[in-house]
Amino acid sequence: MPKLTAATLFKASLALMMLAAGLATLAGYDRMGARFAALGASDAVRVIAGLVQMLAAVALMAPGRAAYGAALALAVSLCATVAHASVLGWDGAPPAMALAAASAVILARNRADFQR
Repeated sequence: MPKLTAATLFKASLALMMLAAGLATLAGYDRMGARFAALGASDAVRVIAGLVQMLAAVALMAPGRAAYGAALALAVSLCATVAHASVLGWDGAPPAMALAAASAVILARNRADFQR
């Protein structure tokens, strides 16, 4: 069992947030479904986005794969930030930017995972 450190808790909290967002996106939760509809995206795009979020959550907690999960989470968060800035309005941009910042920190701390 890995040691319970602040870095592990930080990764676990980001993984939990990405898992929750992925499940909400996959389930078509009212707000998530409405946001994808406002973007003009089909249900297939919404499902793919939800699956990527869930894959990021799993990779964040897999030993030696945190950098890959952080990179996926960073990509999804940056896409969400751009979508909010350009079409959806700034109401949901701060959480997306916070997730992007957290993902960038985890990516920087675990960049050695890419060498394995």
